[in-house]
Amino acid sequence: MNLFLVSLVVLLFLDLSLQEHSKTTKSDSIRESSFLRQRSYNLLWSIVKEGGYRGLAECQKLFQNEIWNCSLHDKNVFQKLPIFFKRTLPHATRETAFLHAISAAAITHELTVQCRQNRIPGCRCGKTRKQPKGKSDWQWGGCSDDIKFGEKETRRFIDRLEKGNDARTAFNLHNNQVGRKVVRSKLRKECRCHGVTGSCTMKTCWKELALFNVIGQELKRKYRSAIRVSFINSKLHRRDNNRDRLVTRKQKKLVYLNSSPDFCVRNSTAGLPGLRGRTCVSDLESEEKCRSLCNSCNLPHRTAERHRQVKCRCKFVWCCTVKCELCTEKYSLTTCG
Repeated sequence: MNLFLVSLVVLLFLDLSLQEHSKTTKSDSIRESSFLRQRSYNLLWSIVKEGGYRGLAECQKLFQNEIWNCSLHDKNVFQKLPIFFKRTLPHATRETAFLHAISAAAITHELTVQCRQNRIPGCRCGKTRKQPKGKSDWQWGGCSDDIKFGEKETRRFIDRLEKGNDARTAFNLHNNQVGRKVVRSKLRKECRCHGVTGSCTMKTCWKELALFNVIGQELKRKYRSAIRVSFINSKLHRRDNNRDRLVTRKQKKLVYLNSSPDFCVRNSTAGLPGLRGRTCVSDLESEEKCRSLCNSCNLPHRTAERHRQVKCRCKFVWCCTVKCELCTEKYSLTTCG
């Protein structure tokens, strides 16, 4: 009897110990899961910010010798990227539309690239596509870029910050979507040959992102052809043949609500520096582009020839060292006004 009681006590003790251990293990698991989620979030947010900087840098490169050169008067915006607050970009112009689109595109691109390079835990290759019907000399394989991951995370970090049901929110969300669509539309098929002595009897193919400058050029074309819209009954509408037509999610054009300001004239209230005093650097052959920039604002210009030192005649030394000479290069510096 005593032995039975002792055994019962031992079993009860073990049961209580196991329950306590289970609670502790569960608690530890929750803490660990929370820690991993936070670490993953921090990593993704750093990639999102990197994409925001990249988008702005590409914008400034694309418009460097144009009247609007993608300048932002609020220098603090660089600390806030990739989010453009309404006080930073107060007007829903085609320039603001472009900034939203290229930022969303750059973030999608950056997240997808980092995913492919296995720098994001649990993310690497996109799903294998269905094989095309009929006989084919190629098949899907390799590691396709997981564009869906980039799109999903961009929406999570950027689109969800857009609150409300007003015109500006609809404007921002639409142009963000256009940016993501351009990244997807520029996916290209890359293939590797298989076969005896390189006969290429069969190819393995995968989808790969285009270089970001290609995406930037496409968005610049969309900037040129952006359409003006109105906000009616909580929806964006475009004017077509004297009728208001709904702008759907399938619409691939950039949209704007407000006319662009005069970028030629200095406006300190709007943060516009104007074109007077702007300099434009070009080689001697493309000097006319800089003159046209000044002429477009009816400003006189003066051009001076300058010299700079550049690396030239570079060559490899042994396996891993590159040695270059310094050469003098001529260039033109045109100043408006």
